[in-house]
Amino acid sequence: MSNTISEVTRRTIIDELLISGTDWSGRLSEDQFLGRLYDLSVLPTQDRRFKDAAGDIWQHRVNNTDWNNDWVFFDPRFRLLHAPDEQFLLFLCETVHPVVRPDVTNARNLVEMYNSHLRTDGWRLSETNYISGHPVFKANRQDAREEVFATPTGWQKVDRQLQEARLRLETAKTEEQFQTVGLICREALISVTEAVLDPRRHLSMDGVPASDTDAKRQLEAIFAKELAGSVNEEARAHAKAAVKLSYALQHKRTADFQTAAMCAEAATTVVNLLAIIFGRRGTEG
Repeated sequence: MSNTISEVTRRTIIDELLISGTDWSGRLSEDQFLGRLYDLSVLPTQDRRFKDAAGDIWQHRVNNTDWNNDWVFFDPRFRLLHAPDEQFLLFLCETVHPVVRPDVTNARNLVEMYNSHLRTDGWRLSETNYISGHPVFKANRQDAREEVFATPTGWQKVDRQLQEARLRLETAKTEEQFQTVGLICREALISVTEAVLDPRRHLSMDGVPASDTDAKRQLEAIFAKELAGSVNEEARAHAKAAVKLSYALQHKRTADFQTAAMCAEAATTVVNLLAIIFGRRGTEG
């Protein structure tokens, strides 16, 4: 299949890396970085003093630095300017892997730069998993409809749990696996409640304090307070319905894809509404 990521896009990304002084191998040496993607012992050497690519890369980029910083993008062994899209994207994802670039802010800033160019060709890097709280990125084709909120909220535990629910939903096949999606959504709602609840401000609707484990009543109290007044009547009703739907689906005796997907969507809606209310959305600019 022909590539969809043009040479123009690839060169623009490479230029930005060089101009910004960004080290594509992060905290790893360049031979260590490339060894995570390729078997350097089977790639040919360009220096006959060495038997394979591992040897000459170490010599010219670790022991000495007599190759240009952008050498890897033009090296015929890797062909990153013309390699299949998947190979080029895998390289980009590796540059922001937690092992390579442990600073989360730096990794996300780099991904933002990549996406600003990749979107022209219909691609983007998205957070798909977490390792010890650090995001792992994967490339995805983009359809015509962009997610309104594709970025995390910053509530790391909540973001991890919602992402885990989406990943489980993609692979679930049995009733028990679909039920697990609902359980993870429940944990996400408990986590987001813990993040925003102020017991002195968010009083339960009936005046009886909700227990620490009763996230449903706590969420209803939060929305009732934060979306008070007739001007917020519709938003309040929507939030309450999302909470009610999420919990109702979690407790269904049978589970299938539709139930699990609706549960994940409802839980995500609740989290995004809270993110808007508590300033986690719309403040980037």
